[in-house]
Amino acid sequence: MRRLRNSQYHHHIGLSQLWRRNYGDDANVMGVTAAVIKGELRTKDVSVLPRSKYGGITHVTLLCGETIIGKQGAKYVTSLLSSARVPVDVQRIFVNQGQEYYNSVLRNRAAIHVDIQHDAKAKSQSLKICNDLDLHVFMTNLRSFPGFNCRFPNVDIQLIAQNNMGNYAELEYSPVEGVIEGLRVINSKDIKRFLRFAFKVAIAKKRRKVTIVHKSSEWPKTEGVLLDVASNLVKNEFPDINAEPMELDRCVARLILEPQNFDVVVTSDLYGTFMATICSAICGGSNLFSSIEIGDHHAVFKPLQTKLSLTNYKMLSPYGIVSTCVDLLHHLGHHQCAEALWSEMLRTMEEGIKTGDFEGKDRGEYVICNIMNKLRCNMFSKISKDS
Repeated sequence: MRRLRNSQYHHHIGLSQLWRRNYGDDANVMGVTAAVIKGELRTKDVSVLPRSKYGGITHVTLLCGETIIGKQGAKYVTSLLSSARVPVDVQRIFVNQGQEYYNSVLRNRAAIHVDIQHDAKAKSQSLKICNDLDLHVFMTNLRSFPGFNCRFPNVDIQLIAQNNMGNYAELEYSPVEGVIEGLRVINSKDIKRFLRFAFKVAIAKKRRKVTIVHKSSEWPKTEGVLLDVASNLVKNEFPDINAEPMELDRCVARLILEPQNFDVVVTSDLYGTFMATICSAICGGSNLFSSIEIGDHHAVFKPLQTKLSLTNYKMLSPYGIVSTCVDLLHHLGHHQCAEALWSEMLRTMEEGIKTGDFEGKDRGEYVICNIMNKLRCNMFSKISKDS
């Protein structure tokens, strides 16, 4: 009995060491001193500063780089927000400014990220933002646009995934020499918070059919928690939600053949990026869409092309940028301006104004300028009518 108690004690000590933010150079850490050698775990509550709104103008962070994509994105965003005539100003932060990006997002609560991250350092910085600001949800809306590479009409999928649990914590350590363990730590409390958020989004968007993607046949414990919590929430809090659990393999097969049968897709951190890539490919490509990483108080808006770090694109798509600005304006409460901007993008699509990646002849700058000019014309026509 004494030996059992001692082993439980040492096990407890080992776990407590595991949760430290410890960056040891030596990976061969032994016994109860085993520690995390990679990862950023949030150990404190998120600081919430007063809203960054001065003189009626809301300030948001704009993260960009000195690359072609970074410069393009910054120019597109500032031009669109100016033409939409909304009281929103951007604070431009460059990717090499490090901690200042975190401080700016913490202060402003909202940010647009327009530079593609493809190296380990940039991805680590993005993960740190998600963990330190507790951006626990990733969302993107994938839909079909006629004439834009989607083979199926009437596709409209709202994807909602966990964003900073499990694999996103990047917990790796070495209990004995020559052995490396990677941990995917989850808990029912955070899963309940995530699912409650997802179900509320589904109801707010007047959607009822929710497909919960999992792989409990291979991971009965970690994936089973997601299903159990979802079942209890639907039963006790969201009786109007029609939740359908579906294995990952079957879901992907049905998505490829019948994507129009899906409404809301909810999944864990393990399959979020994977599902976003599949769904966007079905609907014409990731460069058409935007994404949101959001928590209780802060949000980062990205073109899906940037979120997925698709470096095979040499240019930044104007469609993803417009959609990102629309999401931001809705988040800030400027719904009328957001709808006007969205309507103008749909108009350019219907008029056959297309970029080269959709077999068109127009440059991204022309698409943005066409939208800007129409917004300005509408503004002046409204003024003339009022006078």
